[in-house]
Amino acid sequence: MCTSIYQVTLDHTHLLARTMDWPLLAVSPLFVPRQFKWATAFDHRIYTNKYAMVGGGSLSATRIDVSDGVNEYGLMAQKLTFANGAHYVDERNQEKVHLAAYEFIFWLLGNFRTVAEIEEHLNEVELMSEKNSDTKYGNPELHFAVADRTGRIVVIEPTQNPLRI
Repeated sequence: MCTSIYQVTLDHTHLLARTMDWPLLAVSPLFVPRQFKWATAFDHRIYTNKYAMVGGGSLSATRIDVSDGVNEYGLMAQKLTFANGAHYVDERNQEKVHLAAYEFIFWLLGNFRTVAEIEEHLNEVELMSEKNSDTKYGNPELHFAVADRTGRIVVIEPTQNPLRI
């Protein structure tokens, strides 16, 4: 089980850190530039991230999986194990952004500056099961911690649809 660690430094910088309690650490440092184009595992729709980010994870032609990171505006995010009944959507809806749960952090960091912005747009995204996906990816049980420069920190747990903070 991983643990989130939230700290405020003496100069009032907000830091979101974590432990990674995995028997095999399959995470590498990564940098993703602004305007990075990528396709989702669920339906292969192409998106372009607005913001650059650094973090830990893996990027390949078939899978984008960011465990944690920070973008150029100081938005910090983590994906964490969630064995409490994650609920993902089965049916497609062309009006929504459809993501595999492990892609959610990548989408957040690439498109938002603050927790408040995420809150305004959270209803635009659905975390999808693999039932009707173009790519099979199992059932990753995840939840997410997100913090910004203002010091606001929230948790997003996919126990219902639409998602909520």
